[in-house]
Amino acid sequence: MNVRVLTLALGLAALALPGLASAQSVGVQIAAASAAKAEDSLNALNPVITVRGATIKVSDVFSGPIPKGDRAILNAPAPGERLVLDAELLGRIARLYELDWKPLSREIRAVVKRDARTVSEAEILDELRAALADQGAPRDIELVPAASGFAVQLPAEATPSLSVGQVAYDARTQRFSSVVDVTASEGDRVVFTRQVAVSGRAFETVALPVLSATLNRGDVISAHDVTVMQVRADRVGDGAVTDPYALVGKQARRQIKEGEPVRANQLQTPVVVSRGDEVVIFYALKTMNLTAKGKALDPGGQGDVIRILNTKSNRTLLAKVVQPHQVVVDVIPTQSAMR
Repeated sequence: MNVRVLTLALGLAALALPGLASAQSVGVQIAAASAAKAEDSLNALNPVITVRGATIKVSDVFSGPIPKGDRAILNAPAPGERLVLDAELLGRIARLYELDWKPLSREIRAVVKRDARTVSEAEILDELRAALADQGAPRDIELVPAASGFAVQLPAEATPSLSVGQVAYDARTQRFSSVVDVTASEGDRVVFTRQVAVSGRAFETVALPVLSATLNRGDVISAHDVTVMQVRADRVGDGAVTDPYALVGKQARRQIKEGEPVRANQLQTPVVVSRGDEVVIFYALKTMNLTAKGKALDPGGQGDVIRILNTKSNRTLLAKVVQPHQVVVDVIPTQSAMR
């Protein structure tokens, strides 16, 4: 009888016959122990497997006892790659190593993945950047490879190292070509090596203040919005703001995108007087200060010179914005302009 069925039957019998409960309880415990032992003697398939190292062992594929001893049975896939073990191969492994397991379907599969450590494209370009500087390229450069997809998967258990084997640089065209050696070692033994060919163009960069987040029209730039980063010199253009402090407190005339050079014509002093606002005109004279009522014909920020209409005289004049609803005229007005 199946050990699980026997355990259940003994348990039900103990419930049905209370007088036999003590004896049956002992029987249930014995049967449960036997069932646990039987379970421990079975083998189970591990359907998703991650391995380290170059081989796959029996214990990677099956759990449970291995009568003939655990050992390497297959070569592991390349680092980061996968290998599918089908039902036929799994059945052969189980028979060869006398495991208590059989595939119940031809669709049974086990997927083995080799654990890996990635050497990224950025890491390779960093190594290459230093080598290009020795060939006469500027120290601060942005490398734009001709093609992507040259990251390398290394064994996770190994220690990676990179070196530039060959490199050439043309200062006139800003083009480069190179071969980068990527290796991985375990102790003193090299377990993986690959040569990666990388070519492309090297663009000189300059340190420039940029926005750390996109701002929309009307937004005022704070110190937290500004960061300094290396920007390709050919993308800077005329009118780019080079002083980070010149950005703080300015207002965006239009949307300014994150990470792009900021041009002076994209900025303005925050508007404190809008077109159509009623303002007080202060006439700064040597001996006295005079005031008049006016209307702003232009928007302006603090310090901007805008057109103001004297609403009493109906004359237009130029005045400097000093604060909301207040402007100053530095020249001596005519008698008619003040009326």
